Parts: sequence; C-alpha cells; structure tokens
Amino acid sequence: MKFDTSSAAREFIENVFSRVGARNQAVVGRAALFLALGEGVPSEFKPKDANGVTLNDEQVVGDELKDVVHAALNHRAGQTLDEGGYRQEFRRHFEFGCQRLKQIWEESGNDQANFVSALLKLTYAEFGSAAGLKAVPPMPVVEEEVKLKVLIDAPEWSINGPGTSNGLLVISGQPGSGKSQLALDLLAQLSNVGVRFVFFDMKGELEDDPTNKQQRENRKRFLDQTGAQHVRLIRQALPINPLYRDPNPAVNAQIANEIASLIRAFAPQLGANQQQALSDAYQQLSAPDFDSLLAELERNDVTGVPLSIVKRIVDCNLFAPAQEGVSPEQWLSRSLVVDFKEFGNDSDTKALAVALILNFLIKKLSQQLAVKNGIQPLKMVLFVDEAHLLLPKEHKAGLLSSLARQGRSWGFPVWLASQDADKFLTTGTNETNFAELAECGVHFSPQSLSPADQKLILGSVIHQKLKKAEAALRLQGKLITGAARQFWRDAGK
Repeated sequence: MKFDTSSAAREFIENVFSRVGARNQAVVGRAALFLALGEGVPSEFKPKDANGVTLNDEQVVGDELKDVVHAALNHRAGQTLDEGGYRQEFRRHFEFGCQRLKQIWEESGNDQANFVSALLKLTYAEFGSAAGLKAVPPMPVVEEEVKLKVLIDAPEWSINGPGTSNGLLVISGQPGSGKSQLALDLLAQLSNVGVRFVFFDMKGELEDDPTNKQQRENRKRFLDQTGAQHVRLIRQALPINPLYRDPNPAVNAQIANEIASLIRAFAPQLGANQQQALSDAYQQLSAPDFDSLLAELERNDVTGVPLSIVKRIVDCNLFAPAQEGVSPEQWLSRSLVVDFKEFGNDSDTKALAVALILNFLIKKLSQQLAVKNGIQPLKMVLFVDEAHLLLPKEHKAGLLSSLARQGRSWGFPVWLASQDADKFLTTGTNETNFAELAECGVHFSPQSLSPADQKLILGSVIHQKLKKAEAALRLQGKLITGAARQFWRDAGK
C-alpha cells in the first residue's frame, strides 16, 4: 500500500535519522508509527500536505509486522478498516508520530542520548518495569454540548453551545458563603459528562484533614466521583517540566525572554538587569529545567533575587527534571487537584507555580479545535482558585486574559474564583474586566461591593440581603438571584 508523506515528515526523517544513530530512515518512520499507535492520534489531526515522498507501508513496518499494524489500526479506529480506511489511518498515525518525534527531538536539545532516554521513558510504565508497558491515549475531546446547573432554580449554562463565546466562569464570595461548594459541584457535573479538569486548589479545600470528619467524607466523595488525582505540592512533585527550548537560536532567545519575564511578573523585587541574567542563563541550557537553570546562574555568578527565586522552586521540588518530564497529554490523562496548602503564606511562589503550569499548557496545547454544528469541542477545564494572586498587576493579568479569551477555542476554558469580586477588574496594558467578559458570573457576597462596583460587575445593584449559599448569577448579561448548587448536598447530580 503506497502513501504520500508530508514535506515536514520527509524533512524531519532525512535530517535526523543519522543523528540519532538509526540504521536507515525506515527505522525512524517505524518508530514514529509505533509511537502514534501507543499514544493515539487526536481525532482532529490531519496531515498538513502530501508534498513529501511516496512510501510503501512495507518499507516502514516490514512484511512481518504488517498484519500486527493493521490489527492495531483497527483497534484504534474501533472498527475493521477497509483498504481506503487503512491507508488513511496509516498515514495519519505516521504523520502524527513524525510530529511527536520532532517535538521530542527538539525538547531533548537535539541530543541523541537525551532523545533516546525520552523515548525509553515513554515506553515504560511509572515503575520503570518492562512488564509495565503503558500506552498514552490522546486527550479525549467532548464534542457534545455541555450544560451545567449553577443556581437550583435558574436556567442551565451552556459552556460550549451555539451562541456562547468563551466558556469563562468567575465565582466570588467571602469564606463560608458557599463559593467552594459550588465550585466542587460544577466540577462534579463536568465529570458526569466526561469533561476533565485541573483544579488549582490554592488554600487546600480538598486536603486530607484528619480533624474534620465531614471534610474528609466530602473529599473522598468528590475524588471517588470525579476520578481526580490529588497532588499536594512540596510533599509531591509534578511530573512535568514547564521549561523548554527550540533548536532555532532566535526562537529560543524569545522563549528565554518570555520565561524570564514571567518569573519577574511574580517577583516584585526582580529588576530588568536581573531578568536579563535569567534569560542569558536559560539560553545556555541544552535541556532546560530548574535544576540546570539554578546551576547555570551559579556558574554565571548571579546572586540575589534571581537565584533565590529559582532556588525556592528547586527546594520545593515542584517540577520534574528535563529527562523525566512527561508530555502534557500524558500528565492530563485524568482530572487533577493541585493542592498548594503547603506553601502557607508564600503567595509569590504559589502564583508563579500556577503561572508556569498555565504557560506550559498554552505553549504545548494551543491547537485550535474546529466548531462542529455550533458546538466548541472541549478537552479540559482549568479552574484557578484564589485567582486574585495572578490578577493584581497588568503583566500578571496578561496570562489569564489570553486563556479567558482564547482557551475555549483550544478546548481549555478557564474558570476563576476569588473572595472579592472587584479583583476581577484589572488595569494597565492587559486591562480586562473578567466579570464582564465572563459568560457566567456567580457572586455570593455582592454586599461587599459598592453600588458603583455592583453595576460594573453585576450589571445592576442587588438590594435584598442574600442568605448563606444564595448568590447573584449574571448569565450572559441577565441577572438572577437564588440558591446556588452545593456539592455536599447536590453532588453534581
């Protein structure tokens, strides 16, 4: 069976096969195909062109493996493929595998040893046993309309249906008002329809508190129902490395500047010269991670704030080393609760960690998903609690503003929660009224706002006094008040 490769696949294989020690180009093509068969190919993926070379499937897999590959493609497709279907799926898997190999090669700093190590890491399960081979499936995409119940007696909110634009949700409320229980209930509702989430739990809402029986029961119920993994940072590291490089020196210089600027945004005492020192050190790294960045800063005799910030991240053991970091698709194979309670009052490091994760996901997963029948496909909701930690200054707001406006088109709507509703109003270069931008805003403590701010955030003034777990809902411009959903009572049902 003959098929035409893309020009990008041809160029990658021709340029890299000898550099990785492959016997011939077919070995790289076979590795690409098998990597894609193991990980799966996103349903929306299509090869960019057919301007490469014409190949035969036997050139890639050999006659002895052809039947095995055909069976694997049937399994991935969920049906027995005819000749045309086999050709199409073989080419899609080959092309996606070449794209993934190119990504891994670049993330490995174009280094043979690092590249092979990264491939071996993908091949074996978490405990490094050859008996634990584990395929990484593609991130599932939910292509149906998702509607959520917010207030008990209010219309449902469609987060991705016709007439919606960004899927942005904001929730505000003072401690004990019902804000957190609504958040958990909405996440449980998402899980019921197959949408996963990353919940950045800034204050330990889902910590395992042995002194609070009700909280522990609520926690177990939530994690069991959603299938979410709970990660307590500092006690546990994340398996991702949010630092990356590009083989093109000019592009890599831009990446270094962006990372240094991001770090400066959450370090009030970091000046322009110190930011440049961070950028310079980053550019010297063939496979950047925080351990190697710290070592490079020390080699460059950089002291003070830049060194202390990077050392704090290393000491907290937040992220994986470059050679152990998994892909975002692998990391997001299930819903996650990332617990920041162990940071205590260190808000700067807490906020920087969230920003690094969000930036990593934007850079790696910002692939536009086509709207189908008026419905925007969804992959995963990113929910940031205590979002005011990322909002107060204009250079901080830019990250969330980008996600709020574009995240849903990538399959990643963003939700934000904060105690004070006026924190959703930012100023400066990236000035954004997140409350006005949001299609759905839920505010449990409108009385904490001045009448002017109520008009700005809610659209009008709330005159009645709301009871506990009652909220003002601004849904696509309309204002409704009533009892909000609560996980302890409604459990997402």
